[in-house]
Amino acid sequence: MSKRAWARGALASLLIALGLICALVIFIDPFQVYRLATRYRPTLDRRTQVYSNAGVARHYNYDSAVVGTSVCENFRPTLMDERLGGRFIKLCTSAGTAYNHALLLRLAFDTRPMRRVVYGLDVYSFIAGPEETGSEMPLYLYDDNPFNDVSYWLNRSVLGSFLPDCLRAWGQAQDDGVRDSMFSWAGDGDVYGEAALYNARFTPPERLQSEDAYLGAAAVNLQMHLLPFIEDHPETAFTIFFPPYSAAEWSSMESNGTLDALLALRGACYDALSGYENVAVYDFAAREDWVTDLSNYKDTLHYGPWINDEIVRCIERGDGLVKSRAQLDGATEQLRAWARALIDAGGWIF
Repeated sequence: MSKRAWARGALASLLIALGLICALVIFIDPFQVYRLATRYRPTLDRRTQVYSNAGVARHYNYDSAVVGTSVCENFRPTLMDERLGGRFIKLCTSAGTAYNHALLLRLAFDTRPMRRVVYGLDVYSFIAGPEETGSEMPLYLYDDNPFNDVSYWLNRSVLGSFLPDCLRAWGQAQDDGVRDSMFSWAGDGDVYGEAALYNARFTPPERLQSEDAYLGAAAVNLQMHLLPFIEDHPETAFTIFFPPYSAAEWSSMESNGTLDALLALRGACYDALSGYENVAVYDFAAREDWVTDLSNYKDTLHYGPWINDEIVRCIERGDGLVKSRAQLDGATEQLRAWARALIDAGGWIF
């Protein structure tokens, strides 16, 4: 055989092998990018979240969604169906930014009419850059260009880990409980209580951020990543809530010098959102019986799943609904007072 013929044969064999690999990934589709998995139970955990989210948003059966960061990952869509109506799914991104949330909202609204969006407004999400994501993202899965999906078809982790996982789960059909379990981090090994203070800070700040330090970033994120969905979809009810971080999270902000700047975001976001008829704003940040009880927290930020359940019940009853800027400002001043009391005491006082 001539060298030229051998090279042609080797190249043809390589192309055929690559084609077969791509075809296998497309057929099994570990992250449900092209269709809902019906022959196997997919891996839907925090390792796969940024890959799986695009397929979940496109292909699952839902008309309502809970959107947010890790503090929203323990919501139970089945409870939300029961209490709030509709059929919910979780579209959450751990450490997600407003841009992360917008990527998922766009896929949701592009693929179906949406009855309701429950949106956890994490102040940390709105201080990021307008195109900043919380972690490295496979953005090629979130667009409409099928050709750049080659990064999915020939992905080392897909071929080495997740494709074999799917084959091992072959024949295990998805059940409706997957909506509750997907991406949830709560487990039997979690420790709540005094251990939650491991990342807390109670020391006076060395330097203070100005109160308006983050207002520009928040305004841009609102205008680019949240308000367009509200304005373009007046038929969709947006239930937006401020999550209940522990009081120690706010003292840590004070210790870092960012408390006033982050508290200012609450008022700015409320002002931007409160004028829309399809928006209801809830505030659980100063819910005293939750945020001063460490048995609800595994760290200063993350609360147990029973709090997620209670948030749903509160929304059902209208508890925590913000009816005026003065009401929100009163809660903001309470957060500031708790933070400074903890700093003055040099530790937990509740």
